[in-house]
Amino acid sequence: MPDVRAAVLPDLTGQVALVTGAARGQGRSHCLALAEAGADVAALDVCRDLEVPRYPLGTRAELDEVVAEVERRGRRAVPLVADVRDPDEVAAALAAVEAELGRLDVLVNNAAVVTSAPFWELSEQQWSAVVDTNLSGVWRTTRAAVGLLRRAPRGRIVNIASTGGVRALPEFAHYVAAKHGVVGLTRAMAIELASGGVTVNAILPGAVDSPMLAGLADELGLTPQDVHKRWLHDQLLVEVIPPEEVTGALLWLLSDAARHVTGHCLAVDGGALAR
Repeated sequence: MPDVRAAVLPDLTGQVALVTGAARGQGRSHCLALAEAGADVAALDVCRDLEVPRYPLGTRAELDEVVAEVERRGRRAVPLVADVRDPDEVAAALAAVEAELGRLDVLVNNAAVVTSAPFWELSEQQWSAVVDTNLSGVWRTTRAAVGLLRRAPRGRIVNIASTGGVRALPEFAHYVAAKHGVVGLTRAMAIELASGGVTVNAILPGAVDSPMLAGLADELGLTPQDVHKRWLHDQLLVEVIPPEEVTGALLWLLSDAARHVTGHCLAVDGGALAR
């Protein structure tokens, strides 16, 4: 009888994974799980605050702690400080991955920011920051990584989208537009990379316990619980989702059990999309 556990849990020994938005939240969870599965990890984050959003972003100290945690699991780790909106910084980061780790097998496009306002009140800066990070950053990073991924024996790309990628959320028009773009981009990339044996999938999280939502709450003068309610009232399972559950979906998509899954969007949303 086949070993079901071995098929569902990936063995990434000898592989290299790159995670964007790696300093905290979902990105941190993904990095540590990838290391536990045997992968060496390149952890990328901007490591500085930006004009938009106004809430604090991940720090270099947090990124260094993720790297230390990966190394404590017996894997190699490389910290990469880069802004996914900057093509030169992204290109330099991928050059560092190749120089220091020699290959790339897994790309997890996780970096994202959010603000909130009715669409007619959004500034040009808010629109540009969210769309350029959440959508163009996925394209930009994958474009820089695709040469390495196509040389991998089993290249895997997982884009972290959102339930907002397949439905509308009021007062998040720019976020919704960006995440809808990620869903479409995922499907287009899957078609274009299939001949090279690279799979491309997306995860659609619901209301996840994350520094991003906590930062948004602070920016709006609300509590994280208030912000979560905007998403939770649609979930059938009315609980905030731990980032580790999104990571669980990621691990399945990287496993042998999902080797014929590509162009797919996997919801981890407490049943919100069932309505």
